[in-house]
Amino acid sequence: MLVVPRPRTPAATARPAAPRQLPAEPEGAPQPSTPDNHGLDWARRIELISVLVAAFVGVVGLWYSTNQVRQELALSKEGQITDRYTNAVENLGDDAMDVRLGGIYALQRIMQDWPRDHPTIANVLATYVRTHSSKPPKKGQDVPADVFAALTVLAHRDPTRDDSFFPDLRKTHLPGIELRPRQVGDKSAELSRANLSDANLTRAVLVDANLTKANLTGVNLTSANLIGANLAGANLAGVNLTGAELINANLARAYRYLELRTMNLTDANLTDANLSNTDLTDANLSNTDLTNANLSNANLSNANLSGADLPNTNLSGADLSGAQLRSAGYLRAEQVVKAVIDSTTELPAYLAEDPAVKARIAEAEGGH
Repeated sequence: MLVVPRPRTPAATARPAAPRQLPAEPEGAPQPSTPDNHGLDWARRIELISVLVAAFVGVVGLWYSTNQVRQELALSKEGQITDRYTNAVENLGDDAMDVRLGGIYALQRIMQDWPRDHPTIANVLATYVRTHSSKPPKKGQDVPADVFAALTVLAHRDPTRDDSFFPDLRKTHLPGIELRPRQVGDKSAELSRANLSDANLTRAVLVDANLTKANLTGVNLTSANLIGANLAGANLAGVNLTGAELINANLARAYRYLELRTMNLTDANLTDANLSNTDLTDANLSNTDLTNANLSNANLSNANLSGADLPNTNLSGADLSGAQLRSAGYLRAEQVVKAVIDSTTELPAYLAEDPAVKARIAEAEGGH
């Protein structure tokens, strides 16, 4: 049986539904209440405070733990330094030279790593040098290697860490010791305020050494190399500088610090040396090279300058009364008239007859 489908009725065109109009509420009608968030705000605040407190406690705990670790590391390091120091000092008393040298260089490393113990270690090294060089080296032998090493470490330390330490090297026997800078840029020997009284430093090489205000009373510096050394303010009473090289050395001083009376400077090279305001009364400067030296206002009364070379030497205000200058070389009238001279000053014949020099002497005699 054939079934014929029914024709479909076309669907009505879809129209948007009109919004429903709510009935207007009468004036004065109660409005719907909004949810109360007051309790939720307090909960959030409490939660935030809890987080902050927890974070603070965590930070404090971390700081405390870190501080504890730092303290433990510091104690551990200090313990290691103490052990290193103890071992190094013990090595200084060993019979073997290489072990003693190892102890000296270990102390040097501790000085560099641990500034707090710098003065103590410097004093240990000074004591070592003093006790191990109290007697002259055997004939034909140099200063022992361990003494030289200890002195080198001591002389090239960092003086800014010295605190109240000053090297005590009195009565030591260090002939021929060399403390010159090894190469350009190296530090020179630092011996400021050192006590070297009565030390034997013959033929010592102290190029550019800092010896300011050092106690050099009675030191034997015969034939020593003091080129460029700074001896300003040093106590040089009774020093023997026979044949010493003092080119560009600084010996300037205030009278209360430097004493050169009766000093033996025979054959010394004092080229460009600064000896202004120096007391050289009765000093022996025979055959000394004083080229370009500054002797302004120096006291040279009764000094022996026989054979000394004085080209361009500054003698302004220098007291030359009683000085022996008869055989002095390269001395000009222009230099002499600037000095304090009188009839007791023994001058070369060509200067004694110079009119300007005669007038200067007459002026001095007339002033008395």
